[in-house]
Amino acid sequence: MLHRAADWFPQGERVVDGLFRYTYPRLREQVLRCAALYHQLGVRKGDRVALMTVGSVQHVVALFGAIELGAIPAALHVRESVGTLSGVLEQLSPRVLVYDGAFAGVADELRQRKRLVTGFVRIVSPHTPPEQLTAGSDPVLPRDLEGYRLDFEPMEIHEHDTAIIALSSGTTGLPKGVMHSNRTLMEGARGGSYLWRMMPSDAMCNMMSTAFIGWYNVTLPVINAGAKVVFMPHWDAQGFLQAVQDERCTHAFLAPTMWRMLLRHGLEGYDLSLITSAGFAGEPMDTATLREIKARISPNIFNIYGSTESGSCSAGTVMFPHDLEDESRIDSVGRPMLNGDIRIIKPGGSADDVLPPGEEGEVLIRGPSVAVGFWYRPELARKVFEGPWWHSGDMGMIDADRYLYLRGRIDDMIISGGINILPSVVEDAVMRHPAVSEAAVIGVPDARWGQRVVACVVRRGAVTEQDLDAFVHETDLASYARPREYRFMDELPKGNTGKVSRKGLRALLAGD
Repeated sequence: MLHRAADWFPQGERVVDGLFRYTYPRLREQVLRCAALYHQLGVRKGDRVALMTVGSVQHVVALFGAIELGAIPAALHVRESVGTLSGVLEQLSPRVLVYDGAFAGVADELRQRKRLVTGFVRIVSPHTPPEQLTAGSDPVLPRDLEGYRLDFEPMEIHEHDTAIIALSSGTTGLPKGVMHSNRTLMEGARGGSYLWRMMPSDAMCNMMSTAFIGWYNVTLPVINAGAKVVFMPHWDAQGFLQAVQDERCTHAFLAPTMWRMLLRHGLEGYDLSLITSAGFAGEPMDTATLREIKARISPNIFNIYGSTESGSCSAGTVMFPHDLEDESRIDSVGRPMLNGDIRIIKPGGSADDVLPPGEEGEVLIRGPSVAVGFWYRPELARKVFEGPWWHSGDMGMIDADRYLYLRGRIDDMIISGGINILPSVVEDAVMRHPAVSEAAVIGVPDARWGQRVVACVVRRGAVTEQDLDAFVHETDLASYARPREYRFMDELPKGNTGKVSRKGLRALLAGD
């Protein structure tokens, strides 16, 4: 894919950030030099290369430099503790650790802990502090690449070879290492190009964390089409708007929380007229924000549901713009992606235990971009990969029109008095109150009922526990599912992906 982009779309700066602007031929040249550097550091086909980097041009060089050799890159969650990063490296056992100069201190700590990592490479990005641009004795990208040349043909790469290890968000214990092959990545790139109707004249800004599958779902379809991808090291509403204007971006893809922040920041003074489509994923969208995006950004809006395991762009589901014209379907995540499929099964059952439309159960996904397994965790892979189907752990329901609606995680199910209660149903009732900004519902231990329902609420206006209890009492929520307690918070704890962490909530309440 990268070599094809360099061969057929050589004109113009197509891979850019705040410091570097590469054409595809220049990117390929740097990738080959990086591969030669890795080879000198002992990297061979199948070896892992860990990347502690933010979104940038040099991250792309480091990533594809590993793939060029048939090595397996794994981008780390840069906000994790040193202890967690050390545990991840223990599982990955990488030959080389590539780190942004911004994380030089963490890299030094890991250098002392992990003797299996024998090579260290530093990269420069817009996130790198000035004092860290050239410090230290490790090779620096791109400064030192001119001294390397790939003067041999790497070992042959096959479509079934593991291409990357993408780390899950790590809500429980160490994050899982989700293995994607060259084939699943290419299918995701094709599916993404189809979804965005990507052409060589298009441009897209990618501010996703490099460890998330969303980074690949933006980057690979753009490179596959020979278009332009613009990298930001972290989320910044003003910086995003400026980049969209200056780089003449035609597509915008953000989480709903980011869209709300963008709209609150204000769009005045920015030329966003070239945007032809907008997308969101990762959490529910509210009607007011959806309407504002349609009116001020683009009427063509997509909602994507997928995961690290599904690869998302050729498995999972999508709401196309015409689907979202009916606002009553705003809570749906749509129908299967191109060449993908989904089904709802009885929780705890097999892929053959299919439930009819209207009944709630576990969401199963299959498609050409679904991952091939878990690194270091074959026993877990056997539990969630059943033939071509992946058990998502999400609860959902398919309605009569064949639209999928999510109902939370199976692990989040509350069992009170022997009755199963889905948190999402309770949250929907609480969120209807106009003074509630956010709500998350969990089960806490109860001597009589096993668990009792507790609602954790962020207020946007004045409201008391008694007010909410009376309000929910008037909804159609079953009496056994109503919260028995309300906890008001300034904010709800979030995980790496920005989603509410129920584990964090349970820990907070346990500490009270």
